[in-house]
Amino acid sequence: MSKSIRITIQVEPTAKGRPRTSYRNGVVRTYTPQKTQNAQEFIKARLLRHRQQAFPAGVPLHLTCTFYRTKSRYLPRRETIPWRKPDLPNFLSLVCDAMTKMLYDDDAQISYVTMKKRWTNKPYGYITIKLELDQL
Repeated sequence: MSKSIRITIQVEPTAKGRPRTSYRNGVVRTYTPQKTQNAQEFIKARLLRHRQQAFPAGVPLHLTCTFYRTKSRYLPRRETIPWRKPDLPNFLSLVCDAMTKMLYDDDAQISYVTMKKRWTNKPYGYITIKLELDQL
């Protein structure tokens, strides 16, 4: 039987923000937006209890991620699947960065990804994660 980790994190999915650059007193400073930092820290805190189940370095992994978003009341009812921004890879990027050094050594270990954006009927957004060994 192969090892598998299943996690549900109750948080509205957030896309990873691009690094920002500012110029102050003749010094260029690059930083990550605060919203991205807060979301990543929240996810890391929820992953702490699964740390003892972490996968060893050097094994290929299959990641399945579904991002359930709350639907704005201003969007049309006929829109049953979220196709607007933010982009799906930006959601995934934030989650992968949060899982690095927590559930696996390096996100380069992920060799197969299944990801989806969906609307939720619940009053809050959440993320489901399934991480398992990738096998042929």
